[in-house]
Amino acid sequence: MSIAHTRLLHLSLALFALSFMVACGPPLDTDPGVIALSLEPSEHPSTSPELLALGETTYEKECVACHGPDGDGLGEAAYLLYPRPRDFTTGRFRLISTWDGVPTDDDLFRTMSRGMPGSAMPSWAHLPEETRWGLVHYVKTFLERPITVSEPTEPASFGNPGTGIIAIPPEPEFTPEAEAQARELYGKGCAPCHGETGKGDGAQEQIDSKGLPTRPRDLTLGVYKGDPSPEQVYRRLVAGLPGSPMPQSGYLHGDDAWHLVHLVRSMSSDEQRAKVEMKKFRIVATRVAELPDHPDSGVWRSSPAVSLHLMPLWWRAERPEEITVKAVHDGQRVAMLLNWSDTTEDATAIRPQDFRDASAIQFALNEDPPFFAMGQLGDHVNIWMWKSERQADLEPAFQDLEKVYPNIGIDSYPNLLRSPVEQPMRNALTLESDPRFVTAWGAGNIVADPTRNSAAEDLTAEGFGTLLARPPFDQAVSATGEYATGSYRVQFTRDLDTGKNEAVRLRPGSRTAVGFAVWNGSAGDRDGKKSITIWQELFIEP
Repeated sequence: MSIAHTRLLHLSLALFALSFMVACGPPLDTDPGVIALSLEPSEHPSTSPELLALGETTYEKECVACHGPDGDGLGEAAYLLYPRPRDFTTGRFRLISTWDGVPTDDDLFRTMSRGMPGSAMPSWAHLPEETRWGLVHYVKTFLERPITVSEPTEPASFGNPGTGIIAIPPEPEFTPEAEAQARELYGKGCAPCHGETGKGDGAQEQIDSKGLPTRPRDLTLGVYKGDPSPEQVYRRLVAGLPGSPMPQSGYLHGDDAWHLVHLVRSMSSDEQRAKVEMKKFRIVATRVAELPDHPDSGVWRSSPAVSLHLMPLWWRAERPEEITVKAVHDGQRVAMLLNWSDTTEDATAIRPQDFRDASAIQFALNEDPPFFAMGQLGDHVNIWMWKSERQADLEPAFQDLEKVYPNIGIDSYPNLLRSPVEQPMRNALTLESDPRFVTAWGAGNIVADPTRNSAAEDLTAEGFGTLLARPPFDQAVSATGEYATGSYRVQFTRDLDTGKNEAVRLRPGSRTAVGFAVWNGSAGDRDGKKSITIWQELFIEP
């Protein structure tokens, strides 16, 4: 073969390899970090039967649990959420860009794409743009009155609003004189609610248009329900937040509004505002020769970390803001390390007023993940959960019932299998007890099993109220947690593929939707009261 033919063959093979990589997904798309998603619309499709059908299907899958089948904000999860889900029927949407008090289609699209930090409304930017437009048009079918946006006009006189979309004038320089003017405006119009320093410590007895309690925003946290860009903040200050105590102002526009925008944004930093944005990340489980056996193993130091925003379903200012995730595998088993801040170690739940700290990893079992909160009927999720008091149970000296209730009385059972070192009156509680006398253990309840050696629980769910422990012989997950210097480090470990039904199956080269949750016991978190992430992507490195 000639040199020319050889070069031509090599070129052909290279082109074939390139086309194969494009078809199967570029290997460069396996790095940890943010997965770019579009928040702005690239088109503005009109409603159609096909688009409405797509919106209805998506709504029933992703939205009905919170907003309800009738769009009235009374879904089965609504009682767990603060602020409550939006009632679409009233047409009072918070984030608008018009003088008319109603949203444009673009406003609705942006809200669905970005979510609403400071609430339980997640980002849906991972959905295709056409699907989000279907949701926009379907949500509008719940309205008692159609939305009408007038032709744009500027305010005719000082104190009178305009109509249509609020025009944004050129941004002026924020001079010392402008700042002085902004502080005067803030003191008169904003401080009564948001406080002199913007910490939300003004008037606290507030209700929204539904009669539900609400609070003024702490502007120093950088948590903006809407887009924190200067242009969008301008429109929010001018248009207000319909249905909330924050009114529209016919007095605030032009340079005055711009000066106030600059002052309000100066109360937080770009870093703070970026931290609370709900983004989708890729978590790469790198291949290692040997899996770590402890959260503080040196293996973890060289593993890439991804920090994810946590969203409390019951909003509060004091909350775990983010969770850092690492993952490794050795071709047979996978280990994942979760790290998050918590100022208190709540590792006992003996008293009814005490709640424990915990964390969980949720896996979708299908390529198209179900509803991110506990899955949905017919579409299971697999959940690995670590609980601090389960960890404490492995160290009896840490969690002793008699220390909490020193005068407790315990029934005696005729059990001859008690431990030689145990008091006769407590023989039903030893590791050697006969399960017939500890009925939960005898029935196979993994929580009541005193012989377990891991703080992990392997669970499955297909919607709210369906959480079940997998059978004892399918409990394949182990977990170890450590608390020190105000933070938790929890390592989960399991075989990549256990071969069991309703258990996530991982393999080198696979991509899986994964989510995370954290419970803070001192804040009263339990069950559905927790902080969560949206679906992320776990990539198992080949």
